[in-house]
Amino acid sequence: MKASTLPVEHSFPTGTHGTTLVLMVCAGWLWAGLYASPYSATPTEVSAATGRTATVRGRQLRIGAGHYSLSQKSLQAARRWLDRQGVTVRDQTLKETA
Repeated sequence: MKASTLPVEHSFPTGTHGTTLVLMVCAGWLWAGLYASPYSATPTEVSAATGRTATVRGRQLRIGAGHYSLSQKSLQAARRWLDRQGVTVRDQTLKETA
């Protein structure tokens, strides 16, 4: 398989009010932007994380300080896409945050 050229990005519908989450994988960091619709030019919320690690807790994808709720189908698609880009996606349980 040929390695992709970074940065790469992909959008995922959140399943809530038509919002879309755009994820971007760069060489040493991740970026996430929440858009009001797939046609919006600017995000309503953004976050970034140093390193290439994301966390899932319940139905939330966490990138840096940002917590993004996704439908189960979109969360699964985002996890697969991040994994294919070499991003580690960790599961966090409620016990780990107590």
